[in-house]
Amino acid sequence: MGHDVTYLGFIPLLPLLGALVVGLIYLATCQGKQISERFYGILGCIGPVLSLFMALKVFFALRALPAEQRFLTHKAYTWFSVGDLDVSMGFLADPLSSLMLLFVTFVGSLIHIYSIGYMAGDKNFGKFFAYMNLFLGSMLILVLGDGPVVMFVGWEGVGLCSYLLISYYNEDRENVVAGNKAFIVNRIGDLGFVLGMGFLFWGIGADGFDYLTLKANAHHLTAPIGLTVCLLLFVGATGKSAQIPLYVWLPDAMAGPTPVSALIHAATMVTAGVYMVARFSFIYAHVPAAGEVVAWIGILTALVAAIFGMFQSDIKKILAYSTVSQLGYMFAGVGVAAYSAGIFHVFTHAFFKALLFLGAGSVILALHHQQDIWKMGGLKTKLPITYWTMLIGGLALAGCPPFSGFFSKDEILYSALATGHVGIWAVGVLVAGMTAYYTFRMIFVVFHGSPRDQESFEHAHESPKVMTIPLIILAAGAIFAGPLNMPAIFGGNQMISHWLAPSLVEHHPHGGLALELLAIGASVLAFVIGISIAYRKYAVTADEPVFKGIYNFAYNKFYVDEFYDTVIVRPYRFVGRVISKIFEPYVVDAPVQASAWLYRMLGLAFKVVQVGYVRIYAIYMVIGLSVMSLLISQSLNL
Repeated sequence: MGHDVTYLGFIPLLPLLGALVVGLIYLATCQGKQISERFYGILGCIGPVLSLFMALKVFFALRALPAEQRFLTHKAYTWFSVGDLDVSMGFLADPLSSLMLLFVTFVGSLIHIYSIGYMAGDKNFGKFFAYMNLFLGSMLILVLGDGPVVMFVGWEGVGLCSYLLISYYNEDRENVVAGNKAFIVNRIGDLGFVLGMGFLFWGIGADGFDYLTLKANAHHLTAPIGLTVCLLLFVGATGKSAQIPLYVWLPDAMAGPTPVSALIHAATMVTAGVYMVARFSFIYAHVPAAGEVVAWIGILTALVAAIFGMFQSDIKKILAYSTVSQLGYMFAGVGVAAYSAGIFHVFTHAFFKALLFLGAGSVILALHHQQDIWKMGGLKTKLPITYWTMLIGGLALAGCPPFSGFFSKDEILYSALATGHVGIWAVGVLVAGMTAYYTFRMIFVVFHGSPRDQESFEHAHESPKVMTIPLIILAAGAIFAGPLNMPAIFGGNQMISHWLAPSLVEHHPHGGLALELLAIGASVLAFVIGISIAYRKYAVTADEPVFKGIYNFAYNKFYVDEFYDTVIVRPYRFVGRVISKIFEPYVVDAPVQASAWLYRMLGLAFKVVQVGYVRIYAIYMVIGLSVMSLLISQSLNL
């Protein structure tokens, strides 16, 4: 057993308490009209910031321990016991969860601070911060849970909060539909997660259901059960982390406020699936077939999302598809058993993607909530801080050395190449070039060239400090997060990989210097080609394209949503109408109504003799006694 530390429970509890306090004050004061936004903002930021300091305390406590003993636990109470299944509300801090804690609380705190400026003037300011705190608290439960059941509590919590926040502007029906879509698609994936947990318990049959016990008993899993568990858990991951075929909810999640997009896409919900696969590396590492499925689904998702991102005109949707694509890279990493590489990309992605989303929010706010990039242009001089920070974020996303995205993406591609997954590597390099193209297509169109909407341009101005300071801090992270895991070829010692080693079961590939140079050269070449094409087409002047043929097909995202609607949603609704109009009234309701009718008829029959007069009841008694006497006399043959 690890060292028991009670303060682990406070890390998720603090933002959850913040959600409760802010929510109650909001409800108790006529929906927040009597409370200042500043008060709500400070109250909403206290929980995340305190959780950040607690996460730092956990990190340094683990760092002081020998590598093989780096895990802290806390069992708050026994949740339930059913037969051999004993589940506690417990928490586990080890190198993997501590790294997740650090950037989730750090980036989450910055997003909360940024939100004070972005949401200023919103009529439901207090409710927004209550939801955001609840979201962060749920994610921290997911990360800190000491077993899959506790993880599932946080898993469902972030799913609920995504629904609440995506449909936050619920006056618009489309936003509510987007929230419903996210909720329903995630429920489909969650069914896979639940079934995977069931097969896992059945296959291992351990007395405990925490990760440490499961890892110690993983050898009891047979190959078929292990494969089934891995694939079912990955179904859950495809829902939460937006992979083929359940990726369709994430672009629509842009309906929520921009800080919500940053929180969902950068630091919390969508990375949960990658974290879950890495957490179960002690199973996935011994089921190569499942890893192949994970890796190929991931890299194909990266390719499809990159194609979509190349043709979008909404600045937030461009970034949304880039998130789906980068998640594909992460799954490709963990799929080829390079778990530390996948988690390292989760780590770097949190900084540059949060930066890009918050930068996009700064642009949107400056242009009075305009999101179409073809109505922007020339904003470099008007929004200098936003421009330079987004440029840094764009370089990191596109994989430009020496920014953070280059190191993490290159490690995934090198791992794929070194483990013999040449096809995955080749697709990954192609996607790297496409990423550079659509990222700088967005930056050149938005910030360079001439203004396309002169009136909006004239009124545009830089965001307040409460928004720009988080941008600057995240830009620093986008620059300096990468060298933390710099490979030996650049003189580094891969600190993050070594830190994660006690939590993961992986074999680091050794492909040799030539192979590593090939991987690096291909990634850099892809970046140069992508950004060069974008520069030639969009840096000086660019008009909104008219999409025809294959371009229109890609702009409309291959009509996947329409396909799902035709093949799944409409037949499902038809079946629902048949059930409601035929099955329910004639099969379900008819027997119930018949029994009710029978009881009514019996009641009416008995009502005839229930007249309420004593003399009548006396006559009934005489008749009854006479009948009884007659029957008795006949039975005695008198």
